[in-house]
Amino acid sequence: MKPIACLRIPNYAWQIEAKRSPELRKCPVIIAGKILDLPNELRKTRSNSDINSPSARVVFERSPDLTDVMIGMPLTKATANHHNALVIEADTTFYDLVSEEIIERLEHLIPNIEVAGPGLVYVGIWGVKKLYGDDAHVVRLLANTVNHFDLRIGIGDNKWMAYAASLISRANSARKVTGDPGQFLDKFPVDSLPVPFTLIKRLHAFGLNTMGDIADIQRGPMEAQFGQIGGMAWELSNGIDNRRLIPKQSVLEVSEHLDFPSPTTNITTIFIAVESLLDRAYKQTVLSDRFARQANIRSQISRHTPWVMQIAFKDPTNSKDKALFAIKSKLSTVSFPGPLEDIHLTLSGITGEAGQQESMWKDVKRDYDLQETFNQLSRRLRVTPPIYQVRALEPWSRIPERRYALVQLNTKNDDKESRDEKSTTKS
Repeated sequence: MKPIACLRIPNYAWQIEAKRSPELRKCPVIIAGKILDLPNELRKTRSNSDINSPSARVVFERSPDLTDVMIGMPLTKATANHHNALVIEADTTFYDLVSEEIIERLEHLIPNIEVAGPGLVYVGIWGVKKLYGDDAHVVRLLANTVNHFDLRIGIGDNKWMAYAASLISRANSARKVTGDPGQFLDKFPVDSLPVPFTLIKRLHAFGLNTMGDIADIQRGPMEAQFGQIGGMAWELSNGIDNRRLIPKQSVLEVSEHLDFPSPTTNITTIFIAVESLLDRAYKQTVLSDRFARQANIRSQISRHTPWVMQIAFKDPTNSKDKALFAIKSKLSTVSFPGPLEDIHLTLSGITGEAGQQESMWKDVKRDYDLQETFNQLSRRLRVTPPIYQVRALEPWSRIPERRYALVQLNTKNDDKESRDEKSTTKS
């Protein structure tokens, strides 16, 4: 068994909001999200009317004093029980930016890091004792890295036991699980299980209030009553977790940062700043003889959500001038929500591609260009591009509507069909 540490920032979103607006610490706060904040498989089961309805809004986070309000609880129910609570909207973009900064600092110390969610990270601490000393030194190092937050650390033989230990650890300290896992979890409330809010309500309805109550039941009845997720709840209640640590994949990026002497919205000043950042970025050895496919620009704005813009280059670029032209073209069309305090530029999608060999056959080149255009639109729109073409169905038909049809273009399927037609012709 390899020891795993769980770094948990309780009430993560609330802690961030309280740092931005300290007055929020003086009153109960509910941070509201929408059904869109839920996983993809849950979104697909909802219609547009469901997503936009008030009942689709759920509790994204809450202040520590609202102990009876659970994450994922319908917002209408939470506010009905707490009329005096201040409701604010979740700023998920800013939360992600803060999380990225924390992960970046941790990656300089330990390579095996898995990001499990907002304010929740698993760290593989096996083998680091030779570098940093015993568990106490490792915990102190992790706590100093994630500073300015109320951090809880748990250490266990699997991810679930490490998470459970973090639930009872003190601020900026650690709790390590030793002994029998079932005995350790016996008095934990079922509300601590990482299962949907609806299942927790059903568990309470059956009188299963603690993990010890679930562990006393055999797995078969739990699965028969609650399905596969009931079996998972039984395993976790017995300290069983076979999930492996999945380290975060490192992405090759180049970042540069610049602070303005005073906040500005002057587009000329911003252009000069971007040009300076690009010049510094392309001089780094990482981009030597390499190309970038995308640029991300982020700026802090006083008392406002950070402004973010993403630019996908039409072709991978290895020069400052080409990248600057693409960025200027998009910057000239945007309006800033407020004066920019700084600019953080990141070039990503680093590739070693230095050129493309074009075909001498016009039809092949046309298909290749069409494929590239289709892929570029897919990246920009993030959906299948609305491109259509006329296809012959029954040209001999007397009815005009049956002769041709307008179908959506899918270059991958078109390539497959053309290959199939060629193989049929040869045979």
